Amino acid sequence: MAIYVNRVLNMKQIKVIGFDMDHTLVRYHSDTFEELTFNEAIKKLKNDLDYPVDIDHFSFNFKDAIRGLVVDKENGNILKVSLYNKIKNSYHGSKKLNYKEQQKTYLGSSIDLGDPRYLSVDTNFSIAFTIIFSQLVDLKDKKPQLELPSYAELADHALYAVDIAHRDGSLKEEVKANLEKYIIKDEKIVKALERFKKYGKKLWIVTNSGYAYTKALLDYTINPFLKEHQDWTELFEVTVTLAAKPRFFSDKLSFLKVDEKTGMLENYDKKVIPGIYQGGYAPKLQKDMGYLGSEILYLGDHIYGDILKLKKTCDWRTALVIEELDSEVKAYKDTKYISIEIDKLMEKKTALEAELDDLYAKEHELNEQIDKTIVNKKFDEVVAIDKELAKHIKEYESHFNEKWGEVMRAGAEPSVYAHQIEKYACIYMNNIADFYDHSPRMYFRPSKRKLAHEI
Repeated sequence: MAIYVNRVLNMKQIKVIGFDMDHTLVRYHSDTFEELTFNEAIKKLKNDLDYPVDIDHFSFNFKDAIRGLVVDKENGNILKVSLYNKIKNSYHGSKKLNYKEQQKTYLGSSIDLGDPRYLSVDTNFSIAFTIIFSQLVDLKDKKPQLELPSYAELADHALYAVDIAHRDGSLKEEVKANLEKYIIKDEKIVKALERFKKYGKKLWIVTNSGYAYTKALLDYTINPFLKEHQDWTELFEVTVTLAAKPRFFSDKLSFLKVDEKTGMLENYDKKVIPGIYQGGYAPKLQKDMGYLGSEILYLGDHIYGDILKLKKTCDWRTALVIEELDSEVKAYKDTKYISIEIDKLMEKKTALEAELDDLYAKEHELNEQIDKTIVNKKFDEVVAIDKELAKHIKEYESHFNEKWGEVMRAGAEPSVYAHQIEKYACIYMNNIADFYDHSPRMYFRPSKRKLAHEI
């Protein structure tokens, strides 16, 4: 797979490469893990918030949500939005809204993402949340006698349930007990990491997971494939656990030293040196280790937690790991022949529309007599092309998510998620292993992006 470039990045100037762990350094079987999250969150809703047993009948389908959606907490709707905040398609719970229904709620089909009623769904962990929320909306509408909370409270409660499932250890204990079921081993990632080391790069981990969980996952995914190191602790110069990102990048939190053998903690207010820590503060880590921000590249999978805050508060370079990219790029390749046909048809349609405009101008501006049979014939040709286009577009869309379509596009425009990637990530890729196919001294340069007026 390729590495995609938004901004110039000279790897010769990068001295440190930092990694988030979950869904970045360590890959998950996301469908299986999100189903676990879904089931645990349902338990939290019942046990912690007294939701009715009706929610036991909720079902999980990984394809019912994608990253980059927007939840309208006030109306109980889920939206696919473009970078211009235009709504491409929308659902009320699990019921698809038609264009008229959408227009009635969102005048002009445009929204303000700065409004607190809107919640962006931009992490892997948000899939379970979105699916739960949609079914809670359905239940509220179907059974008003249950007197469920408002749509906004349903969203807050679903978010709480998913968050608690991640924080109270219920998910992590299950994963540790069944690593093969939830975690992917990838030898090529380890090869890429050891190759970086050969080129003198220092490697860091900055993760919100605790030490015991971090150790379990890295023992499982890294150690079996090491050729030039005995243990992952030798591979990484600094490991920061329970980092509390995004606060790690902006708040002056204290470092604690972790004993790698016992996991015991001790207060640490001295200069940061190679080792394993809990908590802390990115600027202190950078200063104590003696690096400029521009010499550090950090990779994560979460736009807000890993990339956006870091980009705004530190001078580190940024990279995003997007696990959906593999299937998305494959779909683009598989549909290339369809895209070519669509482009050809659009050229024909555009030419016909220009001819019709010219005939209209002759009739209304120059008062010429126009043969209506010619006009009608051209209109018929446009209608025929539209039917052909619809057929090709339907075939094209069948290669992507059945409900939401492409992750990176909302119709002809980039999705709001794709816009965030372009804005905050210097480079992006499907998998850290993709680095193995590029020199650690690579000079990544973006392609020239043409403006609308450029040919």
